[in-house]
Amino acid sequence: MVGIIGFGKMGEAIGKALINKGFKVATHDPSPERRKLAESMGIEVATSNAHVAESSELLIIAVKPQVFREVAGSMRGAVADTGVAVSVMAGVSSQTLKEALGIDRVVRVMPNTPALVGEGAVAVSFCGDFSPEERKKVFEVLEGLGEVFEVPEGYMDAITGLSGSGPAYIFLFIEALSDAGVKVGLPRDLATRLSIQTVKGSVKLLTETGASCRELLEAVTSPGGTTIHGLHELEKSGFKGIVMEAVEAATRRSRELGG
Repeated sequence: MVGIIGFGKMGEAIGKALINKGFKVATHDPSPERRKLAESMGIEVATSNAHVAESSELLIIAVKPQVFREVAGSMRGAVADTGVAVSVMAGVSSQTLKEALGIDRVVRVMPNTPALVGEGAVAVSFCGDFSPEERKKVFEVLEGLGEVFEVPEGYMDAITGLSGSGPAYIFLFIEALSDAGVKVGLPRDLATRLSIQTVKGSVKLLTETGASCRELLEAVTSPGGTTIHGLHELEKSGFKGIVMEAVEAATRRSRELGG
């Protein structure tokens, strides 16, 4: 049994991946709507967090960091007998997890929302001694969410700022492209579809050619052409600097949540 504490969007993504792989899954969430959704997916809905913890060989904690200590208190004794505890919470360190749950080893994971469609970027850090079988089980669960990267725990806040929050930056960029299309005379639906496909195709080109971003930039930027004029405006506005500051801000907030 794999247990999920908290059935928000990330809990839902994890639950979906597990069910698709044939795992038996149980969860608990305070929201009646989320519990109903879990049941509709074939997930067992338990009466309490402690009940989920007691019955799970692998326990995934997917609640908001701000409520973690309260949730941990509701299942502290039960978690001690759990095989592996996995946290997908931003900013909550392994030391905090161990102290709050009364255990001596945890796994920290930072996924992102594309995990909902199996295309997430998923960072994992094993904090403690785990057997090869336990590590294999964790990877088997996470690989249903997307591409998995094993990293040192010290990278987790930066990964939260980059790929954890990153989809929001991409969605905002697509929205901005669509708005720009409308501004220069395109119908909204067409502008949005063109923007989405442009991002989708660019990612595929980058992935499949193995070329660097700089090489692909130069390939589309002709001397005196349209693209260089557009890039000039982005540089004048500090586009790359703004993106870097956004990642830094999200990273700082991750550290604050852990503090």
